[in-house]
Amino acid sequence: MTDIEKFEERGANIPVKHEESSSFFAAIERLAKNPDVDVAKIQQIMDMQEQVLDRNAKQAFNASMMRAQNRIELVVAKKTNEQTHSKYADLKAILLKTKPIYTGEGFSLMFYEGETPKENHKRVCVDIMHEQGHTEQRHGDFAIQTTGIAGKAMMTQIHGEGSTFSYGRRYLTCMVFNIPTGDDDDGNAAGQGKVEYVSDKQKSTIVDFIIDRGVDEKKFLAFMKVESLDKILTKDYDNAIKNLKLKPKPVAK
Repeated sequence: MTDIEKFEERGANIPVKHEESSSFFAAIERLAKNPDVDVAKIQQIMDMQEQVLDRNAKQAFNASMMRAQNRIELVVAKKTNEQTHSKYADLKAILLKTKPIYTGEGFSLMFYEGETPKENHKRVCVDIMHEQGHTEQRHGDFAIQTTGIAGKAMMTQIHGEGSTFSYGRRYLTCMVFNIPTGDDDDGNAAGQGKVEYVSDKQKSTIVDFIIDRGVDEKKFLAFMKVESLDKILTKDYDNAIKNLKLKPKPVAK
């Protein structure tokens, strides 16, 4: 059996460890020097090796992600949003508790800004890189918030953009590794508490206030840092109503 036939027979079982990979390329080099070897066959083998490497890298990525998520526990929300008076876990707290875990499983995150079609938004992108070579991308478009519900300025445009990027990093990090955040559970099993959202009646009351006060719903959702009114937590309902009441009723023309 020739060298080229041996490679074809091995197929998807081509080894991918560093030492064996080096041996593979050394063998390819020997084949390339043989004038009797079909160049197209060598290319097929190279393509096969690349597919195996990609497949194994993806499998290693998925296995490490499962282990990382299994080890990550609840990050307690200790910071207070002065506008909504609600608690949240800031980026520093999240990284302190989770970064040693996900880097220990071979992951690293690279954040950068992308182009967004949405006006007054910032697109935050992240490359999720694994030590075995597989990388995946995620992104989110986040509203740049510089004013409160009542229309009063909270920060400058530059400050608002920086705050939005920081929020985007926090949001994407939690999304990628499925990191639970919330109130302290007094030592009970982390992440076991049930998340409760506003009831239909509470949502209807919020909608009534939004209409009555002429509030921009998109800006309100960005202010509450939720994707829809259904996602407002029950514990944040009173603060939502309180801040909506701060918005004066529009003057009838």
